Amino acid sequence: MKKTSKAAPARAGKRHAAQANVSIKLSPVALSVAIALGAPGYAYAQDAAAPASAAPAEQKADVDQALDLGTIVVTAASAQKSKLESSLSVTDVSSQLVEAMNPQSQAEILRLIPGMIVGDTAGPGGNANISVRGLPITTGGSPFVQLQEDGLPTVLFGDMNFGNNDYWTRFDTSNTIEAVRGGSASTLASGAPGAVINYISATGTEKGGIFTLSNGIGYNLHRATFAVGGPLASDWRFHADGFFEQGRGRRDQGFDAQQGYQLKANVTHDLEGNKGYLRFYVKLLDDQSPTYTSMPVRVNAGGNSLSGISSYPGFDSRTGSTIGVYNQTFSVLDNASGTLSQVPASGIHPVAHALGTELHYKLDGDLTVDDKFRYTQMSGSFATQFGGYTTAASVIGSTVNGQTVGAIKYADGPLAGKTFAGQYLINNAQIYTHMNDMGNTVNDLSFNDKWHLTANSQLSAKGGLFYMSQNIAQDWHPDDAYQELAGSNPSMLNLYSTAGQLLTNNGVSGYNTNWGTCCGRQYDMKVADTAPYIDLTWDQGSLQLEGSVRQDFLNVTGWAESASAATTKQTTINGALVSTSTLDPSTYEALNYGFNYRSYSLGALYLINDDTSAFVRVSRGGKANTDRNILSGYTNPDGTLNSSGAQKAFDIVYQQEIGIKTRGYIGRGAYGLEATIFHDSFSVSNFDLTQCNAAHVCGEYFQTAYSAKGLELEGSYKQGGFALVGQLTYTSANTDLNATSYGTAALTSAGTGFPPPNTPALSYMLSPTYSWGPGIGGLVLQGQGRSNINGNAAYYAPGQQFVDAFVDYDIAKNVTLGLHVNNLFNSLGINGHSDQTPAAAGATIITAPGALGRTTDLSLSIKF
Repeated sequence: MKKTSKAAPARAGKRHAAQANVSIKLSPVALSVAIALGAPGYAYAQDAAAPASAAPAEQKADVDQALDLGTIVVTAASAQKSKLESSLSVTDVSSQLVEAMNPQSQAEILRLIPGMIVGDTAGPGGNANISVRGLPITTGGSPFVQLQEDGLPTVLFGDMNFGNNDYWTRFDTSNTIEAVRGGSASTLASGAPGAVINYISATGTEKGGIFTLSNGIGYNLHRATFAVGGPLASDWRFHADGFFEQGRGRRDQGFDAQQGYQLKANVTHDLEGNKGYLRFYVKLLDDQSPTYTSMPVRVNAGGNSLSGISSYPGFDSRTGSTIGVYNQTFSVLDNASGTLSQVPASGIHPVAHALGTELHYKLDGDLTVDDKFRYTQMSGSFATQFGGYTTAASVIGSTVNGQTVGAIKYADGPLAGKTFAGQYLINNAQIYTHMNDMGNTVNDLSFNDKWHLTANSQLSAKGGLFYMSQNIAQDWHPDDAYQELAGSNPSMLNLYSTAGQLLTNNGVSGYNTNWGTCCGRQYDMKVADTAPYIDLTWDQGSLQLEGSVRQDFLNVTGWAESASAATTKQTTINGALVSTSTLDPSTYEALNYGFNYRSYSLGALYLINDDTSAFVRVSRGGKANTDRNILSGYTNPDGTLNSSGAQKAFDIVYQQEIGIKTRGYIGRGAYGLEATIFHDSFSVSNFDLTQCNAAHVCGEYFQTAYSAKGLELEGSYKQGGFALVGQLTYTSANTDLNATSYGTAALTSAGTGFPPPNTPALSYMLSPTYSWGPGIGGLVLQGQGRSNINGNAAYYAPGQQFVDAFVDYDIAKNVTLGLHVNNLFNSLGINGHSDQTPAAAGATIITAPGALGRTTDLSLSIKF
């Protein structure tokens, strides 16, 4: 391939300038350019437009940074090549863009990446549904997308029940994010056929630091962040960053529901003779965040769509919460002993302590060895009152715990003991899941070498061995509960029989009984993945050919046990006749099996000139199904997979893509543009125990197939003080096969030929900024078109868009005051629509995750 002098300087300016972020993060000029060009730490001189007589060399320095096309790709990549020279769809998200956006969750950050489909279903703590390129979420979590920290996955599976990968990752002020969609994500990572998203830490290459205090205006949340780094000696450097937060949160919780911290640090020893480096890493995370699930919204239904979304009276989905001062704790029945205890309603509460090392060592010639290792202790809890509603009239006269309901009264709060007079109430699961052990150990060892075949061609090779052991030990407590439908400090509701018998204990009518008798459960699994891989790249002039293959060998051991109808009974607790369910030994399932699958990726790139390249890719990637398959009848008594389970152990995704990358000038401004056309398909045969049919039979077996095609665009433009960055994704997705069953019933074919749920045809982001003297201001516009919200037919919800705004002003040297507004126009929207059944025409109420309303933060930053 034709080589240029761009690559090496770009790496120094990009990956090592992540530390420079610390010292110039809020400089107005640097922030403007970083937002526009995605180049953290890259600073233009002054924000005046470049003079027409600017020398070509000076102009070239500017355009090299356009869309980061000159920087080296370090995520799911083999050779040391720039984005322009890589046959991959790659996006970098700078910390400055994220800070300007003022995101309220990790999910909002991921929407900045083209092709990503992110359903922010639960708020700041995680639990989002994350997918890419029209690959639908058939169960939950992130089945096709891997989240990494510094090149290693945070967890082995992104779609674990109550343990999704976004539980364990927090963006900090010195991260940059690099995302690879498709391509070698299939072969240079495990279980990531859709995309790999890598959170890259600063490493202390430049001396400096920043400390920021921020406070909510109109809501109660206090946050402190810091980042600092630099040299310790001639061959030692360090970086440390973190945050601490405490407050009620951005919704009306009524108590301090959001509190916690993260501390990260690394120390690097640069080896003598420029031979590489040895790095040590530590991370401490203990962060409690409220989780918001389905909320009531009013809509107008008609035909095959919803319209006119508005707030339900008494519950504004932009500010409301199902958790408040009267349900800060839940009563939980131990699955094994049947003992009742109180646990905090702490939302999503991950605790992770990690230690890691990284070695990069250059041997003789071009041979290098890289080894990344990390050990993480992980545990935590998931606790929330799920939304969902019914009418009070339908509860009166119904049968609960064998009795006819005659009255509904407030169980707590200022109206305790009085008759409930509302029209609607919540009757969904009040759930507490204890993540006993979600820890893991991971190591990735690889060797890189290259051979110059002729004066104009070379062969590069990367081979390695990946190993990761993932613990999955949990116990679930889904209770049946009744609660007032109120957006602020809702009261629990007690039911009384027509004979006056209390049927609920502080609103709970059944312990471990929601989602049927299956789901009070406990399991302890370990999944080990051993994956050798190899990647070969041949360069001949301007042509590059690349091929890679990976074989994942997985081994599953452990056990699982659940409640059943045989262990469900009625008993009296605190004078209330309630239902209880405990573990049934006859349901014990041994787990002792293995399986493997192969992934491959083939790519070609042609460097048209120094500023334009075109590429093509075909890939096959797999993902394993593990904890979501337990207690489903897929194993033999000895723990091995039966024939049905063997067919459902993993899924395969096929992708094809073709793209072009270019950069240049329009007038005196520099631009960068990348366009990718993609096509993908996958089929899945699986099980989801949390899904129930109308007869309340839980445990859905399904066999589905989907395909999608589309276009991803991203670009940037910078001229003087004006900067613009944006992305757009068009997706045409289709349901090709759709069959489901519940319990022991046979699969029944359902509708096909419509878009899968929560896959909008159009999504976009646009961020203009302008810098002047000591200040910078800008907007971040995000939106999507209408999307289908039904799994068996075409039933659409309207599109939506949100605008964020910010301004930062240097009030003194190295002191910056910032004002950031999220959802500037207080738009009412839905993040990740729940599966809605077509409603009769007219006004109705649905439940869906509500988008957060307008929030404003004031911050003060000091650089040093």
